[in-house]
Amino acid sequence: MTIETLIKAVPPPVRPFEAFHGPWEPIEAALGIALPADYKDLVRLYGRGYWFEFLGIDVPRASNRHVRLESKVPAVCDSFEGLEDLPYPMWPDAGGLLPFGSTDNGDYLLWLPRSSPQAWGVVVWDRGFQAFEAFDCDMTDFLAGLATGDVAPKEFPTDLAYCDQPFRPHWPEFARPWSHMAPSGRPGDPVRLSWRLGLYGSSGVSECGVRSAEAPRP
Repeated sequence: MTIETLIKAVPPPVRPFEAFHGPWEPIEAALGIALPADYKDLVRLYGRGYWFEFLGIDVPRASNRHVRLESKVPAVCDSFEGLEDLPYPMWPDAGGLLPFGSTDNGDYLLWLPRSSPQAWGVVVWDRGFQAFEAFDCDMTDFLAGLATGDVAPKEFPTDLAYCDQPFRPHWPEFARPWSHMAPSGRPGDPVRLSWRLGLYGSSGVSECGVRSAEAPRP
């Protein structure tokens, strides 16, 4: 599987912000696992940014540690520590879920490792219902499916495919999307609403909205 499907659905920016070109050996050594080729292509071509006005993909060596892959993986997986009856193991256990992004609602996007990195699937963890939903596709096909409407996680807003700008490079640090989180940052926070304030595009117009899976933004 390659990134070509995503490029057709959502063309990459001319000037990506904080694009990562490698080297990959230190990143994979820190995580203890080889990463999929389509993810490497994505962070090189798209860099860091905001997808569908709803979610972000973590990027290695990002200036913001909250969206830096090598920092985010242990932080997210630690938040699941001690929880019982999880349907999947978590990194760094063998075959454990490996987070690669999150949504405005505090949901996590995770890889489901398989024998080959090119065969990894995607799992969405919904914060509101503390439920996992698996998708038999790679990460870039998952994003392309969100853009076309062919992929529709149960608790995601229903209007993602109609987003005017499916990808916006560069999250200003003072106006980046953020989610209401429990003080501990652990799974279990029942809050579903998230507020975002952003200064996007050349117009400098401020945007403020409310997103929830139960009440999609018109």
